[in-house]
Formats: sequence, structure tokens, C-alpha cells
Amino acid sequence: MPSANGPTDLPDSASPTLRLVQANEAEMIESSTMNADSWRGSLDVNAYLEREAHLRNTNLNRNGGITYWILVDTAASPTVEGVRRILASCETLRKRALVARSDGHLWEIISHGIGSVYCNPAFRGRGYAQRMLAELAKILDTWQQKEGACPHFTVLWSDIEDIEDLCTLDEALLRSAMAKPASSERILRVALIPDAATMQWHHAREEFLGERLRDRFPFTKGATVDIADGRRAWCIWTRTFGVTRDDDVLNILRLVVEEEKAVDEQAMEGKVDEDQAEPEQGAVAAVAAILEQAQLEASFWGMSSVQLWNPSPLTFKAAMKIEPSAILVDRDDESITSLRWHGKVPPDDTKIDWIANEKYAWC
Repeated sequence: MPSANGPTDLPDSASPTLRLVQANEAEMIESSTMNADSWRGSLDVNAYLEREAHLRNTNLNRNGGITYWILVDTAASPTVEGVRRILASCETLRKRALVARSDGHLWEIISHGIGSVYCNPAFRGRGYAQRMLAELAKILDTWQQKEGACPHFTVLWSDIEDIEDLCTLDEALLRSAMAKPASSERILRVALIPDAATMQWHHAREEFLGERLRDRFPFTKGATVDIADGRRAWCIWTRTFGVTRDDDVLNILRLVVEEEKAVDEQAMEGKVDEDQAEPEQGAVAAVAAILEQAQLEASFWGMSSVQLWNPSPLTFKAAMKIEPSAILVDRDDESITSLRWHGKVPPDDTKIDWIANEKYAWC
């Protein structure tokens, strides 16, 4: 059938005519056909479509358990088969979830997992995936919730095409944070920029070694979670393959919580009262969900551990939430970080503060 997905006359990602809508049956098939090469593995396209239809009939997915979303331009005409031009697509799966406060109060919520985030290669680099996820975040505030209920968090497993947008946002947040005056005139702050090229270098390493040493391709690159107060948390990881499988480790390259530093400072200084505690709890729950997914990915690959360099207090609190035996270890035998100052010699009492000294910076 003729395609509505040609690369001509593409709208700007900020266009008011863009809408995130539920896909009809024909659009579901079109979307799955488009993304087949990303997720079909060894299946041919027809077998992949059959698998997707089979999964739609499971207990988790039937009766509205899965929703197919597409970003479309309402100003463009669909084909005669009713297929609108699909700029980006994703799925949401309804999930039962738990949230607990530090005092032990526990309640059950409805959350959503976001999967199969996809943008046609011909459309990438235009911000469509970012626009789609921004629209989806607004919808998920109330989607499939009882009146007045809040999802508290949603989770997303991000593939490589989303990393560039995340890294662009991360760099902007890092620049903004470092541009604020320091608490002391005797501090010099430095940081290596966590850009997409850096992440892709790490991923090129793991992809080459994964196929050579483990006969598997590492598709999943990280996870993203929307926090109920409008912030987001995400991490990007890589797999490190050792001499033996016991030495294999899942390394978190970079973990980001929007506005995390302000929340941590308030909590540590006792400035967060009971009414303000929920945003911090939401951030902890989001990071805990990310770390739990990292654990699952490490287990799927038979890896011995998940490692994160220089976790913030919030991140360590989240780690303790899901793994009470989690520990902080001062590295003294490998990857010892060193920094040499080559500029004008600062005064002797000046402190060099390396911001975001995480695994992504390693080389």
C-alpha cells in the first residue's frame, strides 16, 4: 500500500499541529512494520508481527493493558487506508506498582511502562521523539487513573536513538548548574561534558565485545523515569566484559535527576518539611526503579554486579531502598581518578571540584 511516511514536507517538532494520538489498527501494523528491524531479532517481519499480536492477547496487555501511541501532523492527510504519517511511536503498558514513604506507609498505584520508542531513521534529529515523550508525560499524569489518583512515576527503557536528546538536555542542565555562583570563592569547578559522542564510544565498545565474547548484541542502553512533580530521571549504562563471566559488570555511565542537587541540599539541611517531602520521595522512587531495571539487565546478561561511580546522597538512598546490602567502596586498585591542572596556578587554598565524575568520563 502507498506509504504516508515519506520524508518530504516534515513539520517542525514545535509545530502546534503535532498531536500524540492512539494508533488505529492499520497504524499499529504500519508502526510495527517500521520498527521491526530494531526489535525482531532473528524473526522475519511476518513472524515479528505475529509475536506482537500474540502478546496483545496476554493478561497484561488485553483490556486496555497496552496502548499504542503515534505522533502525527494533523495538517497532513492520511492515506486511503487511514494511515496517518507516523513521525514517532511508542507503547505504554499498564503496571501495578508500589510506593512507600520512609515511615513505612505503603500504597499501591497504577503506573505505566513506556516501550518501543521509535522514530523513522529518515525523521531523526528533528526532535520528534522528544516532542512525543513530552506530550506523553502530560497524558500519563491521568491516563487510566481513578479520579484524583496520581501515577507518581512511570518508567521507560530507552534505546540508542533517544540518547542524543537526553545528552543534549543533560549538557544544558550541567552548564546551568555550573554557571551558578559557588558557595566559596576558593572553588574551581570542572566537568567533562556527557555528550552523545562520548556515550556512543562506550556503546561501540560494548557492542563489539558483546558480539565477540558473548555472542549477543546489547540493545538496551538505559532507562528513563518521569517523576510525578514534572521532573525526569534517567541513566545510561554500558556492559563491561571481563576475563571471565564472573568479572562481567553493568556500569552506569551517567545518572541524572533533574534539579537533584537542590533536593539533596534541602534534605541534608533539614529544610524539607512533611509537605515538601513527596518530591524527594518521588525522586528516590524514580531512581530506585532505574536501578532495579539495571539489576534486571545485569541478571539477564549474567553479570556479577551493577556499579555506579560517585553516587549522590539521593542515589545511594535509592540503592538502599532496593538493596539494603548496597555499599560504597573507595576504589584503590583500578580506574583511580587523577586530574592535573594545566592553567594558571590557583592559590594554594583553592579547591578543584570535579563535577559529574562518573563512568562516562573514563577512557
